[in-house]
Amino acid sequence: MDTDAMLALRSKYTEMPAAQLPPKVLRGDHLSASTFWHGKLFNDWANDWTAFWTNGKGNFMTSGMEDTGSYQALTYLDNAGLADKKRVMVLRTASNFTMQPTGMTAAENLASESSGAGYAGMLPSLEAAYTVGSTVIDEIVLNWDKYQDTLPGQQ
Repeated sequence: MDTDAMLALRSKYTEMPAAQLPPKVLRGDHLSASTFWHGKLFNDWANDWTAFWTNGKGNFMTSGMEDTGSYQALTYLDNAGLADKKRVMVLRTASNFTMQPTGMTAAENLASESSGAGYAGMLPSLEAAYTVGSTVIDEIVLNWDKYQDTLPGQQ
């Protein structure tokens, strides 16, 4: 889904042609840290770490901090026999950029995103996660006899 607010936000990234493209599904690498971060310097840091961890084969695409805490909690539940961490599905949809457009500081960009209309991509990103996630969940639930003892993709 694309919106006028998202188009207006993308238009600020005049020196980054890929950032101006409409939303689409991409495949790439996700870097999750234990703290929120934003800006060109941290983006460079994320690109460097992604290149290091993947021997130069990775392509840093998205960031997050929530995934580490959620997975850690599920690991504890798995250790207690209350969850199966092999059945975790992380859907990462993008709701904002990890760095500021040219001419703004990271702090100015964060302030502009969190005021007024808010994060332009938030609702579309939630809709995208629901669309993808519900398709997977519906498949598992409707065919539980197939997936009860075998994970999807292992048949």
